[in-house]
Amino acid sequence: MAALRKAGHEVQALFVDRHVDMALRQSGIEVAFLAVRGRYGADGCLQGLLEMLAIPYTGSGVLACGLAMNRAKTKDILRLHNLPTAPAYLIRSAQQDSISAVHGAFGFPAVVRSVGATLLSGGTLVRDEMELESALEGAFALNDEALVERFLPGRPICVPVLDGQALGAVEVSRTGSWTAPQSTGTGRQDACTPARLPPAREASVLRLATQACEALGCEGPTCVEMVLSERFNEIIVDVDSAPLLLPEAPLPRMAHAAGLSFDDLVEEILAGARLRAHGIKRNRRTLHSTFDGPDRRADAAPAAH
Repeated sequence: MAALRKAGHEVQALFVDRHVDMALRQSGIEVAFLAVRGRYGADGCLQGLLEMLAIPYTGSGVLACGLAMNRAKTKDILRLHNLPTAPAYLIRSAQQDSISAVHGAFGFPAVVRSVGATLLSGGTLVRDEMELESALEGAFALNDEALVERFLPGRPICVPVLDGQALGAVEVSRTGSWTAPQSTGTGRQDACTPARLPPAREASVLRLATQACEALGCEGPTCVEMVLSERFNEIIVDVDSAPLLLPEAPLPRMAHAAGLSFDDLVEEILAGARLRAHGIKRNRRTLHSTFDGPDRRADAAPAAH
């Protein structure tokens, strides 16, 4: 908000809750600068509401956000485009009583992650069936589906991408049992550092990141999480269509290294705002009237009866 005000824009903060539709209609805003993460904010729901209200917004569209938020669908799309991902299988909460049979000879160690939860939840490394059952129980508390992936040791790398252009690669500090996306952008100085890679491998990493964004249809700011193994293999772990925009987060830090200050980055993201209804990428905002009346939802049910 400070960066937008500094650039001369009139800024209004809107908190995303169950009344966000009323807040949007009463605000009369012209453009929505999205700085939200997690369910209903970065999974396409809020983007769909803005499409219905004909309000241009920043970041990826409904489909890209929905695909990126669903780890199983992300993996399917990446495989269709011949992009490297870890071997995995999907398990549902209804199969919780037959975990051993479903897991079969998949082997250990493995990583258990919720399918549709926010990227901040990370993953849990399991080494036997008891740890697998415990991790799945925690994953099913967030979603009805969980993803069990093969554990691939390596260096966690984050590649920030802006409008289809990879800005560079940063190495994320590994905390906990597996790769830890929750550590990036927390304000710690050692949260992420520029990755030291040979030129050829760095070019390969950046190319894979941009291809992943293109496969999912991501636009605006995006971060691609990867694991670099010692055998010179790159594995795509996650695609975050709503990355953190704190100055210490990977995207602003790499933008700064590329000569783009934080204020310029915010302005660049705002310049990419558009209405993506019906697959039309150009800004085709239509006239919409503000809502000045009372909250009709409170008496909608009695009136219907």
